[in-house]
Amino acid sequence: MEFYQLNNSEKLIKQDSISKAFGIELSQRKVIAFVGAGGKTTSIHHLAKELISLGKRVIITTTTHMFLPKEYEVLKEDKEMLLSMLNSNGIAVAGIPCGDGKMTNVSNSFYEWMKTVSDYILVEADGSKRLPIKVPDKHEPVLPNDTDFVVILAGLSCLSRPLMECCHRWKLAMEILSCEPTHRIEPVDVVKLVTEGYCNKLMIPYKIILNQCESSDERVKALEIIKYLKELKIPYDNVAYGNYLS
Repeated sequence: MEFYQLNNSEKLIKQDSISKAFGIELSQRKVIAFVGAGGKTTSIHHLAKELISLGKRVIITTTTHMFLPKEYEVLKEDKEMLLSMLNSNGIAVAGIPCGDGKMTNVSNSFYEWMKTVSDYILVEADGSKRLPIKVPDKHEPVLPNDTDFVVILAGLSCLSRPLMECCHRWKLAMEILSCEPTHRIEPVDVVKLVTEGYCNKLMIPYKIILNQCESSDERVKALEIIKYLKELKIPYDNVAYGNYLS
């Protein structure tokens, strides 16, 4: 894991934990929703692992669809089973199988109960067809009503690639960017898609994570994106970039 952000003096700071990179306070119970594209599930599981190491009880779930977990699964609304999983491992992945190797959300009543037995609920609240960037439709993202914090993902592997090949809901992106489907995504495009798709609509705290930032060229472009965002009044504290490969 390797994530960086700029401080107010424009000095590059390496964050030594995922919770710090994501800007998550550890002093209280929280519902954290993950939206966007380019690493939501990976980010959720890395954060969950860190929280467990700090003695927190974590439940992972979804409001849309999520691939079935390989471990810690509780795939029915069984309170005894979920409590046993939490007590044994500090984590449970809760959802209802819905076919095609995926699970969907639990009922509202079971969700409310899950909050009473956990410190954190990490919610995959957006679909992206495994593409690195997306524009949400009118009904997206599907945030729980009690969401405390939102992590917005954008995968920088989208840069220099044709819009229609790497963007979920690329036709909506065409409207925002006023471009053709073959337009190759530039740093300023990422800024427009993230801000118009997500930031401008959110009324709760959020952090933008520029993920899949692996090459030196991608790091340079990440800083370019961050400075564009600053011009739009999104402070440096609200953005980080990096990857999970190191």
